[in-house]
Amino acid sequence: MKKNLRGITRQFMRVSTIFLGIMVLSAGLLQAHTGNAQRVKGMRLSITFKHQTLAAAIADLQKTSRLSFAYDKKKLQQLWAPDTAFSNTPLDHILTRLLEGTVYSYDVINDNVTIGRDFSKVLQQEKPGSMSGRVTDATNGEGLPGASIRLQESNKGAVADGNGNYKLEGVVPGRYTVVISSIGYEPGRINGVDIKENQQLDLNIQLKVKNNLNEVVVTALGLRKDQNTLGYAVNTVQGEDFTKAREPNIANALEGKVAGVNVVKPVSGAMGSSRVVIRGNGSISGNNQPLYVVDGVPLVNNTYGQTSVFYGGSDGGDGISSINPDDIETMTVLKGGPASALYGARASNGVILITTKSGKSHKGLGVEYNGSYTMDKPIFYNKKDFQYEYGQGSQGLAPQDVATARAIGPGSWGAKLDGSSVIQFDGVSRPYSPVKDNIKNFYRNANTFTNNVSIFGGNEKVNARFSVSDLNNHDLMPNSSLRRQNYTLRAFAQLADKLTLQVNAMFVHEKVRNRPYSGDFSWNPHMSVQLLPTNMDVRTQDRRVDDQGKEYLFSDNIYFANPYFMAYNRLSSDTKNRLIASADMKYNVTSALYVRLLMGTDMAYRFSEGMNPEGGAIAQPSINVGQRFDNEFNAQLQVGYDKELSKDFSLSTFVGGNIMKNVNSNVSAGGSQFIVPGFYAVNNTKSLSRGYGRSEKEFNSLFGSAEMGFRKYLYLTVTGRNDWFSTLNPNTNNIFYPSVGLSYVLSQSVTLPVWFTYARLRGSWAKTGNDADISPYSQALSYGFGNTYMGQPTAYVASGTIPNTQLQPSVSRSFEGGFDTRFLKDRIGVQFTFYNRHTTNDILTSQISATSGFGSVSLNAGEMRNTGVELLLTGTPVQYGKFSWDMSYNMGYNKNKVLALVDGQDAMVLQQSRPGLYSDGGVPAFINVKVGEPYGIITGNTYKRDDKGNIIYNDQGYPVRGDIATLGNSIPPLTMGFNNEIRYGSFYASVLVDAKFGGKISSGTNNLAYVAGLHKKTLEGRETGVTGVGVTESGGINKVNVSAESYYTWVANNITEEFVYDASFVKLRQLVVGVNLPHSWLRQVKINDVSVSVVARNLFTLYSKVPLVDPESTFLNGNVQGIEMLALPATRSFGLNLNVKF
Repeated sequence: MKKNLRGITRQFMRVSTIFLGIMVLSAGLLQAHTGNAQRVKGMRLSITFKHQTLAAAIADLQKTSRLSFAYDKKKLQQLWAPDTAFSNTPLDHILTRLLEGTVYSYDVINDNVTIGRDFSKVLQQEKPGSMSGRVTDATNGEGLPGASIRLQESNKGAVADGNGNYKLEGVVPGRYTVVISSIGYEPGRINGVDIKENQQLDLNIQLKVKNNLNEVVVTALGLRKDQNTLGYAVNTVQGEDFTKAREPNIANALEGKVAGVNVVKPVSGAMGSSRVVIRGNGSISGNNQPLYVVDGVPLVNNTYGQTSVFYGGSDGGDGISSINPDDIETMTVLKGGPASALYGARASNGVILITTKSGKSHKGLGVEYNGSYTMDKPIFYNKKDFQYEYGQGSQGLAPQDVATARAIGPGSWGAKLDGSSVIQFDGVSRPYSPVKDNIKNFYRNANTFTNNVSIFGGNEKVNARFSVSDLNNHDLMPNSSLRRQNYTLRAFAQLADKLTLQVNAMFVHEKVRNRPYSGDFSWNPHMSVQLLPTNMDVRTQDRRVDDQGKEYLFSDNIYFANPYFMAYNRLSSDTKNRLIASADMKYNVTSALYVRLLMGTDMAYRFSEGMNPEGGAIAQPSINVGQRFDNEFNAQLQVGYDKELSKDFSLSTFVGGNIMKNVNSNVSAGGSQFIVPGFYAVNNTKSLSRGYGRSEKEFNSLFGSAEMGFRKYLYLTVTGRNDWFSTLNPNTNNIFYPSVGLSYVLSQSVTLPVWFTYARLRGSWAKTGNDADISPYSQALSYGFGNTYMGQPTAYVASGTIPNTQLQPSVSRSFEGGFDTRFLKDRIGVQFTFYNRHTTNDILTSQISATSGFGSVSLNAGEMRNTGVELLLTGTPVQYGKFSWDMSYNMGYNKNKVLALVDGQDAMVLQQSRPGLYSDGGVPAFINVKVGEPYGIITGNTYKRDDKGNIIYNDQGYPVRGDIATLGNSIPPLTMGFNNEIRYGSFYASVLVDAKFGGKISSGTNNLAYVAGLHKKTLEGRETGVTGVGVTESGGINKVNVSAESYYTWVANNITEEFVYDASFVKLRQLVVGVNLPHSWLRQVKINDVSVSVVARNLFTLYSKVPLVDPESTFLNGNVQGIEMLALPATRSFGLNLNVKF
């Protein structure tokens, strides 16, 4: 027993000794481990984490600390590290911050850090929630593959799949800030997003394409460049801006959206042209509109038919109107010479680059439908400014018989309207009461239906987009319409590893019936509608012809045509087929060296027909037909080299050449006096005339550019282009156009305050030209065939202008400078530009002695300067949760000054208004250029005044006509636009206000309303006569009383000043309200997106001082503006848009 006890005791002691030894050894090891762990945890590091997954952050930490980390990389790639920076911070603090909010913890053994799941954290978590949705392009609704979505307050994040869908699971309930980013898009941020326990939140996100000041933009020759490298200002308008509130002519959609761009929309209906001028007129008599380039192909922006003051005319539309807004990806405005210098002789007025949509943004096959309906309602300005107290008549008496009624015509100088029965032109007695809706009764609401279907898809190597669009417009004018169909294809293919091909084709078919006439010509129905006596209903003329088949007139004055006869009997039509196509091939010889070949054409065929019917009061029956063909072909070869030469220097350079050939031909035939009545054909006329014309011109060009970058913050760019012209004297037919630009990105070279996000300074200089100044064959004698002699045709000199073989295109030298800044994490942005453009050698026509055999000569004599400033402010006042509010304000101020004209001449008349239309005599308003004054000043006769400013009256009681004086500038120097965009979840709205200040307008409508007694101002003195307030020519007080009819007719015929008004205005230009339908509604029918919006344009005129007419009312589509006369009514449009993506 004792033996056994001793044995057990001995065994116990042995085991105890071994155990104790193990304990001692373990204690030593533990002490060593603890010491190493404390040393590792206390290690101090400096490191920054930004936009990284947790796995990437741990990898960076391992690299910096040189420790060994063990972790599950796949699991940690699903989590995001917080954006934070550490400076000399202990490692354990860094690890604790990185793993905060996750179910992971860390442990340190010697120099090894292990990261694993902490089950105590897992057990403590609430039941998680989740969030899912889709990230899309705000412009076109396409999904954004690879977009990053993360919760700022946790490490949760996700990456969108190939269709832009994402899902975040296992999210701890709480309120989060969602941060979204995608390459090429503005970063998104949604505050106050609540994720609840055990629930899923659906959150769809839209990102805008970057429009900040260091984005990649399209520049001259279609090159894409980082905006940081540019020495000039560039503004880009996204494609959605042209489709959310449509205009038949896309150029009109630029109103109020780009600083320094002045858009003039002649009041000529949906089929009319648009006039765009950038930074003021640079030529006195030449072209002042920019060059349009579509996918690298210069667009022929011809205007088919010019309106005029004398005998009116119709606006035949222009080239830019053919472009389908649904096809536009972006429109980039290169404003000054430095931006557009690589286009040489075509760049003086700036360049607008249009890039069409492609299929590369969508994987697989996509289908998109865009449909819209727009109704344009006439705006009845006359209701406010017309008088409706006195009716048709003269000297206070109503007509007593038909002959008197027809003789008086539009005169509303009769008795007070009292509802009694008074005879009218057709022998019918009607109530002598006001008729206030003649505009409404004659014109109709214009309706425009647009349907567009596009199919697109592919991948990075092969993709394509094909679209079909149909625009169907029934215009304001009865029996007037526009039908336009667009077919567009854009295809891309990588033919080999280093070879790519881009093919673009756009075919347009356009049919127009009965383009409206404007101005003072009798074919303008608005003249008779607007100037009808106050008691006459326009619908009394809807009979059109009388019993003898003659035009049914209400007046003996045949210039006041029957509006219904003009709309339904005098017919015209034109059809245009147009093809704009290009092929762009690029071969990458190496990663830095490439060769590019671009060939493109713009060809258009137009057939027009016009007919004056039998029975017309003023024009004999006739018919005219015409065919016109325009074709411009461009071929461009370019060799480029882009290389990061070292850590500090980069080089981007290219050289190339371009061949341009332009061909124009036209054939016309016409005749009058039809042989067989009612059969309207050219070969059915008694007198027949024919015409043919053809012209060709070619430009050959060499160009080059070199851009040197230093440390990605300093860039110097030098370009040059030499153009050779077939239109010039062979001895002096080439001109060199250089440019130089400098860009300094301040924010990347020096340390700025934290709130200062971005800053860049820029400056540039260039020399550019205006090729449109010189037409083909203008430097040579041209001949025509006229009469015959002994049966043989005789020739004659076709032009009255003597050829000048020394003519050169005008030259503009431009300088601009400015800065771009952003503050408070891009919440506020400022872009400021100042510029100076000096144009010399402008081509002017000078009259010469008729003894020379010619009447005029063209000279390089004009000189003009434009200086100005442009400002763009952007901001995001509110961005919280589902609500965001973005705003932008742009302003452009241009000061123009004419410096020189032809020697010995200090002024030149460009245009004048039409005097004496309704009564004999009359003095016009003139649109002039004068040395020392801005382009397009309005001059005319003023009230003659004494030294104290009193109006002087003659002995008959009429105001004395003063000298011709400057009455203002027809072109507004100040333009601005203010845009607001608001989003709340799936709902969105945008409001655009634009304004112009400082311009004047000469109103022929107001002038004629005085003569006809329709103007509200003519009410004064109807019963008592008018005694003008002022002095007599001898200095006494004027006391002579004159009848109202005589007084106001005298003023209309003698005082231009009375009808020149301040044309400044502020307009609510555009309003859009829409909603994106929830995806949960659409999944059942396999639709990706549906957006519905209501739109309105020209909703209200918030400020204007022009009576009777819209302050923008003009019917001229050329250089001369500022004259208004009986154009179509301005319109207010309302519409509905539907966008569906499959």
